[in-house]
Amino acid sequence: MTTPPRVAVRRLALGRVISMAGTFAAGTALNFTIYERTHSTAWLSATMLLTWGITGFFGPLAGALGDRLDRKRLMIVSEISAALCWVVMSFLLDAPAVLLGVAFVSSVLETPYFPASGAAIPNIAGSENLTWANSLIATGRYLGLTLGPLIGGLMVASVGARWVFIANAVSYVSSAVLTITVHGRFADEESRTEEAQAEHRGAAAGFRFVWNDRVLRLLAIAWVATILGLAMTLVADPPLAESFGVGSFGYGMITAAWGGGTIVGAWIARRISEGAEAVWLVICTALLGVTGFGVALAPWFGLVLFWVLVFGISDGPTAVIEQNLLQRRTPDVVRSRVMGAWETFMHAALVVSLVAGAWIVQAFGPKGAYAVGGVTGIAGAIILIPLLRWLPEPAADVGTVEPTEAILPMEPLGAPVDPS
Repeated sequence: MTTPPRVAVRRLALGRVISMAGTFAAGTALNFTIYERTHSTAWLSATMLLTWGITGFFGPLAGALGDRLDRKRLMIVSEISAALCWVVMSFLLDAPAVLLGVAFVSSVLETPYFPASGAAIPNIAGSENLTWANSLIATGRYLGLTLGPLIGGLMVASVGARWVFIANAVSYVSSAVLTITVHGRFADEESRTEEAQAEHRGAAAGFRFVWNDRVLRLLAIAWVATILGLAMTLVADPPLAESFGVGSFGYGMITAAWGGGTIVGAWIARRISEGAEAVWLVICTALLGVTGFGVALAPWFGLVLFWVLVFGISDGPTAVIEQNLLQRRTPDVVRSRVMGAWETFMHAALVVSLVAGAWIVQAFGPKGAYAVGGVTGIAGAIILIPLLRWLPEPAADVGTVEPTEAILPMEPLGAPVDPS
């Protein structure tokens, strides 16, 4: 029996919230463990690079798997495999090199989950529920990202890193079980004709599709330009907190303000109509730039937190609209590869920004880095202006399966059945 669309999305969203919270809790514990064992910032940098830096470039391969294999099974296998790695890691706390190696393998094994799940959502939710579904999933992702480090820090202090790793393994298994309970079409097999597969042949098909679609190409250029500056703020936040004399507690408040804002922003985005997406995209991207200047000019820490909160609220809708456009404009036969290619574009910009950010912060201070982010945010908004003329426009048949079940009334994000 097919799971009703909104019930299915809620289950997947709940799985996302659980697994993301576990991931970021375990990431916090892993960083602490590696540094505690080595007392080396080089080891800490290597940990970040191997667990999320390099793995971002596995996007094309992960996307190809999502278009070639059964997406539901791929999502389940991905999470179960990663869970096994974290169980193994719980016994390797005193062997940093081996621990880091297994962490890298876990990150690679988890990579296929995201393009496969992103590609499946239009088929599971249907076009009528697409914005709602992406809003819910983004809300859950940001909720997990916000709560995870807090949970990880508390657990490391109370029960130790080993149990954080085991808890993360349980979170992956829980997410996999929720995916198993979803019965429906994760792909549109009817649209995967020989002609369509021949047109979108190869692992690089996702890159070609993004480049040939004027809307996605422009969005990618704007996002890369924006990320190149705004991601530097990740490097700037610890010294920014220090400059105001608020230390690690203030740094945590910055992270909490951003996370809380993104949760609110992603939830607000559920009401954005397709016809208003371009306007929201341009305005919210411009606001990202404005917040960069706001932080750069803030004379006291409370104002910094206000601008970071506004940044998060502005960031939430852009993430939802981005997913809407990617899913709506992409044929099912190549959708997972497009998701993988998109991750690679964004990840490459992020890595470059983090590397450049270290130099910018040292040369111009943390507020200088935020000012650079303000410039790139405004530049990104200017690049996006043509979308006001181009959108909305009829997209080609993207093979979205329309569920036959009745659409349930809109419900607020309350019960634990709706994470994203």
